[in-house]
Amino acid sequence: MSDWFDRFGYAQVAEGLLVGAYPQDADDVDALRAEGVTRVFNLVRDSEYEERGGREACVAALAGACIAEERIGIEDYGSLPPGELERATSTVLAWLEAGERVYLHCRAGWQRSAAVAAGVVALHDGIGLEEALKRIRRRKPTAEPLAHQRADLARWWEQRAAT
Repeated sequence: MSDWFDRFGYAQVAEGLLVGAYPQDADDVDALRAEGVTRVFNLVRDSEYEERGGREACVAALAGACIAEERIGIEDYGSLPPGELERATSTVLAWLEAGERVYLHCRAGWQRSAAVAAGVVALHDGIGLEEALKRIRRRKPTAEPLAHQRADLARWWEQRAAT
């Protein structure tokens, strides 16, 4: 297991939904496969992969494990555009409703992925975002979207409710 994946880890934050750090090699992907993960939603940009060829190694390992991946590269510490939030939450929610076991990740599994997971949990369980974040933090205490990401999430939530 890579040092990064081991150090930052992951947790199951809702039924069928795991959130955590980015997998970097075949051992990390083997850990996900052992957890029964069938789909990965990746929020990491290419520039965040530390090892040269790290992204390619991860892609190859996921393919070898027959784990499908979808990806939206969102800037680390950056904003969460409503269109990207909608796409990520809708995709993950659809996978969960289809019985998939999903691994949602950003680089460390603390901010971007926690925000998207909160949106997924809120939609799935019919609760507010704050309650969804509380539920996630009970299982993954390091889950803490940045203040501006929480504001982006709230704006997205309000826009969704208005349509």
